[in-house]
Amino acid sequence: MRHALLLALPLAISASASAQVPANIETELRKIGQIVDPACTEKLYRPLMPANDFNTYWPPDAPQPKSTSLLYPGVTIVRDQAFGPNTKDVVDIFTGEKGGDTRPVVIYVPGGAGNKIEQQVREGNAFYDNIGRWATKNGMVGVLVQRHPGSGNWDDTGRDISVAVDWVHDNIAKYKGDPNHIVIWAHSAGNGPLGMYVGHPERWKNGVQVKGAIFMSGNPVPGVGGAPGGRGGGVGAPQPGVACGLTNASMTSDSGRIAGPSGFTSPQQGNTGGRFGPGGGGAGRGGPQLTPEQQAERDNLPGFKKTPVKIAIAFAELDPGVMNATMPANVVALHDELCKLDGPAAKDGKGRCPEMWMLKGESHMSEVFSLETSDQTVAKPVLEFVKKAK
Repeated sequence: MRHALLLALPLAISASASAQVPANIETELRKIGQIVDPACTEKLYRPLMPANDFNTYWPPDAPQPKSTSLLYPGVTIVRDQAFGPNTKDVVDIFTGEKGGDTRPVVIYVPGGAGNKIEQQVREGNAFYDNIGRWATKNGMVGVLVQRHPGSGNWDDTGRDISVAVDWVHDNIAKYKGDPNHIVIWAHSAGNGPLGMYVGHPERWKNGVQVKGAIFMSGNPVPGVGGAPGGRGGGVGAPQPGVACGLTNASMTSDSGRIAGPSGFTSPQQGNTGGRFGPGGGGAGRGGPQLTPEQQAERDNLPGFKKTPVKIAIAFAELDPGVMNATMPANVVALHDELCKLDGPAAKDGKGRCPEMWMLKGESHMSEVFSLETSDQTVAKPVLEFVKKAK
């Protein structure tokens, strides 16, 4: 049996998965290549999901009911619950029939354009409901967050996360969730907003109200250890959709297929963040040159050095830019920087030394599409992390 590979670094906390990527799916993922391809990846994992999905009972243009247990037996979903002033400030809340009155809470922050329902093709529209269902089947409450671009201030996307977390903290008891046991999990472009949230507690009304944070396929403080490595692509690189015969596949959902706030799309792929937040660190990084004072203000690292939040950083073996199933050098540098703070305390998992997961056989999209399937490569370490982060 092959396990999810976790870096054998000093002071790193390890975990392993009990089931690997199904061989037939891994073969197809390797054909797709080290690119971001939601559409073809959805088609691989959709057959492993329940027959019902987001569009089962309602046509694409019909309004979705606010609360339903029709889709998935034993699971009640509250759709598009408002949490903030923006019309796109909404969450979906998943609660199962079984469990106590104070269940752990997992908040999922999507990548791409920030859609909590990721639909590329109608026959593959089970995502990210799979994460909500998975949470309920493991005795937790699942919350899917809808992201949206900021209005121009450098900390807008982090503030959006803070407002969402504050709402969950104040209201999740109504859904049998424990406000004192919340873990937040970001994927891809969601890592920037989450990194800003964790790194700047002084900027939010109630500080940081989570016990753990998972950063998947993204670096919450990428300025440490230099710029990120290559992102894949280039001449001759595979293109999204080619592996399963699609054209114009992308990371952005088709808003015409989803009613209401869930269908929000934007030409902006969301702030992927950086050590210095939107605007980058200067010339050549996508924005105006920042002054040293601005860089210091936007730097996530001081906040990460002080935070009591438990951190996990994960990458997929088939992520763009990952070489030989090894963690990016800047992520390793961040890990080592934080581990220095704790000394012996990090050895027993009580310090600030982050967990690091290299997810063997997974791709950029399969790592989140695999939840609630026989592929436990991601599900098992995430579940173990949630249990510990309290």
